[in-house]
Amino acid sequence: MGQWNLAETTFGLAKDEAYQVAVLPVGACEAHGCHLPYATDTIQTEEIMHRACAEADSRGAEVLLLPAIPYGVNENTLGFKWTMSLRPSTLFRVVTDIVSSVEHHGIPKMLLINGHGGNEFQPHLRELCRQTSVEIVLANWYTCALDAHEAIFEEPGEHADEMETSMLMHHRPELVQMPLASDGSTREPVLTAMQEGWAWVARPWDRFTFDSGFGDPSKATAEKGAAYTEAIVERLAQLLVEMSVAPVDDMYPYRED
Repeated sequence: MGQWNLAETTFGLAKDEAYQVAVLPVGACEAHGCHLPYATDTIQTEEIMHRACAEADSRGAEVLLLPAIPYGVNENTLGFKWTMSLRPSTLFRVVTDIVSSVEHHGIPKMLLINGHGGNEFQPHLRELCRQTSVEIVLANWYTCALDAHEAIFEEPGEHADEMETSMLMHHRPELVQMPLASDGSTREPVLTAMQEGWAWVARPWDRFTFDSGFGDPSKATAEKGAAYTEAIVERLAQLLVEMSVAPVDDMYPYRED
């Protein structure tokens, strides 16, 4: 087992490692209903990536897990007290500086693993790819095993719902306050185009939801959280193994033939 966790290793142990992939988790700090902690997105992302990096390391991948960024873009959810937000441009600058450090230390590849729906990195990465030699792959952990999500969970939702509640019941059960949970109902838009799903707004979360939750968490269980975590970790570990061994050449990440 290598020194894959930067936060918990030392210079003396890690200075001679030759990492191929840096892993940067990004979370958020926002109200998650009345029953889940503000750091839900960060906790989930950290737990998943600790397990995925450990598994990838055990399969021979040369990965380095960086400390998570615990804040995200929450400009439209500030209506709920104590939510903390970075402007998109601020978050992009933080990521750019970390990528610059990764490049300085000679790590050729990075997995940017996102755990918050408000963090939309694609426009920034289109710009950043011209400014760095680091080859960056972006993944949202909550979309990498949608087949497992459909098989495991019963109630549709988006925020502090059955899925997120199950994940926290598995990862940090002492932080879940189920007696405070609501049914996660939301308000309907007045615009027909929004009802039909082809017009978009940066939803003002305090108007759209009643307590910041979106989706009924009542059927959540730790067992569901464990099963979903296992499916996600397996896919991300495999991604890290493939990224680690893939040579960075003129065609990466594609085959020449």
